[in-house]
Amino acid sequence: MGVEVRAKDKVFLAVVVPLAAVAAYAFLWRADAARRLDSLVGRNAALVAPGDFPMEMRRAERRLADSAAELESERAVPAPAAKMSADAGATPAERESSVLNAFREAGLVVVRSETPEPQPEGGAGDAVSEAVGPGGWRATCRRYTLDGTYPAVKRALDAFAARKMAVVVDKAEMRESGRGRWTLEAWL
Repeated sequence: MGVEVRAKDKVFLAVVVPLAAVAAYAFLWRADAARRLDSLVGRNAALVAPGDFPMEMRRAERRLADSAAELESERAVPAPAAKMSADAGATPAERESSVLNAFREAGLVVVRSETPEPQPEGGAGDAVSEAVGPGGWRATCRRYTLDGTYPAVKRALDAFAARKMAVVVDKAEMRESGRGRWTLEAWL
C-alpha cells in the first residue's frame, strides 16, 4: 500500500516549489541587498567628485578659518557689566528680609509671603520652587501679596534695580480691593 502521486500533484510540485524558492529569494536576500545598495547610493551622492575635491577642500578650509576668526572676535568682546549682585553666603531669610524692606520703603504693605505650589508645565517659574545659580547659589521662588498703588510697586521694582539686588519678578498681578491688592512672584 503506497501513496498515489497523481499527475496534478506532480504539476503542483513542479510549479509551486520553484515559485516559493524565487519568492523567498526576492523577499529575504534580495530585499536586504536592495537596502544596502540604496544606502551606498545615498552615501555616494554625498561624496565630492574627485575633480572637485581640491576646490571643495579649500572652501571648507575657508569656512573653518572664518568660523575660527569669528569665535576669536567674540571672545575678545568684554563681558557686559553685571546688572545684579548676589551674596552667595546670604541665607534665604536674609535675602527675603532685604526684599521685604524694599517693599516697605516703597510704601507697600506686605500682607503675605509664601512659597508657591509647584505647577506642572506652567510658566517660567511655575514648575519649580528652587533653582541653582552660579557658584551653587540657590534662588527660591516666593509669592508676595501686597497692598499699595501702582507707583509704589514701581518704586519697589526700581529699588531692586538700583541696588542691583538679585531679584527677578516672574509675575505681577493686581486685584481690586480698597487700596489695590498685588500678587508678585519673584525669584530671590
